[in-house]
Formats: sequence, C-alpha cells, structure tokens
Amino acid sequence: MKLFVQSLKSLDQSVGDSWKWNLSSNGRFTVKKLSNLIDEKIFEAFYSGDETIRNPIVPKKIEIFAWRALKKRLPVRIEFDKSGIDLHSVRCPLCDDDLESVDHILIFCKHAQEVWVKVFKWWNRDFFSSFSVNEILRDGNTIWQAVTWITSYLIWKNRNTMVFQGKCWNAPVALNEIQVISFDWISRRLKGISIDWYTWLTNPNSYLS
Repeated sequence: MKLFVQSLKSLDQSVGDSWKWNLSSNGRFTVKKLSNLIDEKIFEAFYSGDETIRNPIVPKKIEIFAWRALKKRLPVRIEFDKSGIDLHSVRCPLCDDDLESVDHILIFCKHAQEVWVKVFKWWNRDFFSSFSVNEILRDGNTIWQAVTWITSYLIWKNRNTMVFQGKCWNAPVALNEIQVISFDWISRRLKGISIDWYTWLTNPNSYLS
C-alpha cells in the first residue's frame, strides 16, 4: 500500500483523467480506425496468405465475396446438400435448368448470362459462355477485375432478392446498377486516374491503358 501511495504522488494532479485510443496518433477514437482493425482481423482469417485475390479499388465486402465465390463457400443449394442439410430441391431456384452451384448461379444460369452479355458488350469484349468463376474473377486488369467482382456480387444479391422477395430479374436494370455502383466505388478508390462518368458508360476500356 505504501508503494502504491508513493507512486500516485508522481502523477500530475492538475490534469484530469482521460481515455486514449492507441490506434490513432492523437489518441482519439474513430470509427474508421476500428473498422480498419476489424477488416484486418477478418482478412487474416479469410485469406490465409492468398494475396492473389486482393483488389484495392473495391470495398472490403466485395473482396470477401470474391474470396468466398472462388473457394465455393457461398450458401448455394448444392453446398447445403453436401453439408447434410435436407432441401426439397438442389436445382437452381431461378431457372431450374441445373443444380445450384456457385458456377451455375453466378455464370451459367440464364439470368446471370443475360447480365454478363450486357457487361461484356458494355466493355466491347467478346462474350464466352464457357468460362468459370475462377477464370472470370481472376482475369484481367485491376479495373476490369473490379467490374467482374462487382457484377458477380450484384448477381448474387439479385438472386437472393428473387428467391426471398419474389422480385423479377431485369438484366438492363442490373447493368445500370453495375455501372453506377462500379463507377462510384472505383472512382473513389482509384489513385492517379480521374474517371469521367460519360467515358465510363461509353468507353470504359480507355481506363485500362
């Protein structure tokens, strides 16, 4: 007790107590710093050293989605079936043409194909219907890759909307959503290049050079 009292005597009694956030240089707590810390911990758990699927011009949730798609860890019906979950059907809930796998729902389902055709046409690229999730998500320039990741993410979101809310799929609306969201996310994160909205809509390939 004597040592404790003596140590208190060395404190500056004129300064009030205060909290200090060690992650900030000024000692102040910020939500952004906490969010970055959480992202880092999530990435450590998710990626396990796989740096080949990182893309700095998309939000972290898109990176995680791309990782889950590549690792076949999206909650599609065929994966539920492998886990022993008894479903009334493992076929695609949208087209009923095949089993609902990650490759099917993101690439081969006729609803997804309609969107990919429009995205490839927007980028003035030849569309090949035989590519896989692994090929499309790992292919291309950083900007094009970001667009394919965002496209896949929004296809998945639209799939869930159709399954759980019964809303109809509309490829032209989906394309517009992809264009708007990709422009917003990429233009705010891409360093050294200013993206013009009109050019983004009419000639996005010009940003690959």
